[in-house]
Amino acid sequence: MAYRYRISAIGLAALAVFAALHALALRFYEFFTRVQDGVAKAHPFVDTLAVLQAGGCWRAGVDVYHPSACLDGGVFNYSPVLLRIGLLGLGPHDTLAVGLLLCLAFLAALALLPAPARGGEFRLRLAASLSPASYYALEQGNLDAGLFAAVALAVWLLWRVPKLRLAAYGIFALGAAAKFYPVSCFVLALREKRRVVLALAGAGLAGLAFVAWRYGHGVAAALAIIPSGTPFRASFGRIDLPRGLAMLHLLHFPPGAVSWAMAAGMLGGGWTLRKGWARALAALDEGRRLYLVTGAVVTLFCFLAAQNIEYRAVYLLLTLPGLWLLGRRRLLATILLLLWEAVPRALISGLVQPYLPAGPAVWFWLLREGLWWWVALEFTALSFAFVARQAPRLFRVKN
Repeated sequence: MAYRYRISAIGLAALAVFAALHALALRFYEFFTRVQDGVAKAHPFVDTLAVLQAGGCWRAGVDVYHPSACLDGGVFNYSPVLLRIGLLGLGPHDTLAVGLLLCLAFLAALALLPAPARGGEFRLRLAASLSPASYYALEQGNLDAGLFAAVALAVWLLWRVPKLRLAAYGIFALGAAAKFYPVSCFVLALREKRRVVLALAGAGLAGLAFVAWRYGHGVAAALAIIPSGTPFRASFGRIDLPRGLAMLHLLHFPPGAVSWAMAAGMLGGGWTLRKGWARALAALDEGRRLYLVTGAVVTLFCFLAAQNIEYRAVYLLLTLPGLWLLGRRRLLATILLLLWEAVPRALISGLVQPYLPAGPAVWFWLLREGLWWWVALEFTALSFAFVARQAPRLFRVKN
């Protein structure tokens, strides 16, 4: 079997193992589900169920952005576009089928990335692909798994089938309509000719106007109730470090203001470091460059925009082929640690913290947050390097 497909095949085998555990050894299955967030789950695909249930409630005329009995007292905090799934006749009874479809799409998308070389690169990418972050996305049946597959496919079209590049941007647009953050993928449009960029910008403004007119109330409601949880568990984002320090009584300034000040400093540092990444991007082939930029930009956008559940870190997988070829071993090791950080975090909280003061858990959390900020800084520099390389060509005046 070609190395391109081996990671997907091994992932499929792992999926079968967890399906067998759920059917034959539920207590072992529940044990694994607790690793990421400390909550045992008897059944998979709870996020899929939530979306399908909300779609059915919306179709029945329920305002899903306010607590209702139809949603068991909860609310729907995603884009109103997703509610249209109810028009397809899908409901909670389809949870297993839709959840498995998301899993298969995610695993298939891994084969779209540039093929790994034998040895170290294959082992690294296999470990990252089978990480707790990936497992979390699939076990929850979260839409991020499907969006990851869609983004990977769109980038593959830009790389392998340039004639279908408009379809790729259409996929980005649909992703943005569903969950907002894929809008960051449009940075790849800077590679296009000026007239294409202008056409995409015009289409984007028209689409934005349509969404505001047709779904504006729902979008505003969804943005207003975006969930925010403890910074000490399965999350990442700009706000986590200042908020956690404030909760530990180590910070006496507003966490939000501090986080934006830190972000501003990071942007300045990224601008300073951009030239090194400009040389690195120029050394890559087109496929690895496209996936590296996409993974970096999406991860950076999510980091700056909001607190993210850790399964969204799966976009780091897109960066691995390019980073490996560039020899960025320290950054690769950091990314692998962040994808697997749930395991040492669970061990510390389950084995150490009950018997010792909270020190080890706090120090590990500080290490994790520091690593996330370093990765975000590197991705900021990379993003600036990509934009700085493409933008002058678009504004160049022909004689």
